[in-house]
Amino acid sequence: MAGFLMTDIEAMVADYLDGVASQRFGYGVLDCCTLMADWVVRCGWPDPMADRRGGYSTFRQYRAAMRREGWIVRSCSRRFAAIGLSETASPQLGDVCLVTAPVVGRARDLRRALRRGRPLTGVTGAIYLAEGLRALVSTNAGLVMADLPVLRAWRVSRA
Repeated sequence: MAGFLMTDIEAMVADYLDGVASQRFGYGVLDCCTLMADWVVRCGWPDPMADRRGGYSTFRQYRAAMRREGWIVRSCSRRFAAIGLSETASPQLGDVCLVTAPVVGRARDLRRALRRGRPLTGVTGAIYLAEGLRALVSTNAGLVMADLPVLRAWRVSRA
């Protein structure tokens, strides 16, 4: 498996995200899982989603796949471990991570969030850019960079 030096990572991340920015969100094409998986593959690791490629194209299909795998945290933990990524408590530029992000919900979800006085959030995949900055894809805005709390992270570099 080919590795890369940390000095290469800034250019690699910039190039990858430049390509992502020109794409539209689509389940199974560019979503929170494919954002991370495609990046991991670009960095020389095996595809953590090889068995799922082409298997979903709608939110309903995505949700069914996540449900079968125990939802996104369990799915990512299992898939990343299977290809050899190590979990890290101190992510660096280019590592993949799960973050808590605001989500667009159904009307009943929004009413519940208003009653509780808390934003409607969910767990989504991202690429760690810097302290206080993660890159993720949004269904309505495409590539987004924001300061979001990291729940779990996996080391992508081999240096």
